[in-house]
Amino acid sequence: MPRPEKDINLGGEGKIRVYYSTTTSSEKIRHNCRFLQSLLERKKVHLREDFEPWIPIDIGMDREERNKIFEKAGVRKTPMLFIDDQYVGDYDDVVELDEIGELDRLLNYCALKYRNLKTIEEARKADEVLRMQQNQDLE
Repeated sequence: MPRPEKDINLGGEGKIRVYYSTTTSSEKIRHNCRFLQSLLERKKVHLREDFEPWIPIDIGMDREERNKIFEKAGVRKTPMLFIDDQYVGDYDDVVELDEIGELDRLLNYCALKYRNLKTIEEARKADEVLRMQQNQDLE
């Protein structure tokens, strides 16, 4: 697998972005998009200020921009999740990260960065609030 190019700036610092294909004929890719959307909605990501609506990678995007995204990710497989302008993975990668708790850590980090929290105490409070919200959603 090609190595992701970390130096390419897609303008997503402090943001959560999902790039997806609207023209795929692959049932697996369409399935992965639906299930990634469901996973992120369960985590209330779509309600966050740092979340940008899903970005179609094929319609209305010029080839140069699309190629920058693929180069940064090191893959061409959609959907692609980026957190803080860093490629996190495709659907399978994100599910794996969620199972070990790493996805929540990345999402919490992005929320802290987006809000420019300055102290460790503020970060802990924000993390606790997010945990409480997630626990309430599970009840």
